[in-house]
Amino acid sequence: MRSKCALLLLIMSGVAGLAPLTSEAARSGSYVALKGGIYSPSESFNLRNVDVETTFDGDTKTGVDGEIAIGHYFLPTFALELGAGYFKGKGSVKTPSSHPVDFNVIPLIVSAKALIPAGSVDPYGELGIGAYFTKVDVSDNLNTFSGTTTFGLHTGAGVNVNITPKAFIGLEGRYVWANPSFGNERIRLNDTEYALNGFKLNGFTTTLVFGLGF
Repeated sequence: MRSKCALLLLIMSGVAGLAPLTSEAARSGSYVALKGGIYSPSESFNLRNVDVETTFDGDTKTGVDGEIAIGHYFLPTFALELGAGYFKGKGSVKTPSSHPVDFNVIPLIVSAKALIPAGSVDPYGELGIGAYFTKVDVSDNLNTFSGTTTFGLHTGAGVNVNITPKAFIGLEGRYVWANPSFGNERIRLNDTEYALNGFKLNGFTTTLVFGLGF
């Protein structure tokens, strides 16, 4: 993972050296951005009832992440961005047999970005909030569980390289905090009922970005 990110940064540094200095044109008006990459969960996810507790954090696997965003530069150093996307992860629950678990999330987010213009390169930091719509599917169970709308926070950093006055490419890393609720929904596995709680979406997203100004 680290070696891939280092390679991407090296490639982008080479592109930045060839890109024209199009700072004012690239940092004005509005833009649309497409993002694609990976989601890496970082939390323990629990299924509990009165006398049973089991986790599937040890077998949690990295999933995919994608987003489409629309942003506007209010200043060359400040932009607001609205995004909608999708990310998912996988894991397993042992009860004591193993049950694969898929969780799918649709986020709607708002991000404030503070940029540091440096020629054709724009490093930035971001902070934002979002609404997360979550579904959990446990294998060998007849139901798919839909969580209530969850509001969460995210923070991140990235870098954009302006390759033309209206186009840029970038690399973005983000950390998400969100804790969906599934109310009183319960699942039955191996003749044992579990309350679906203790589930957090906390994790990292790493995406490549392609943007066009308009």
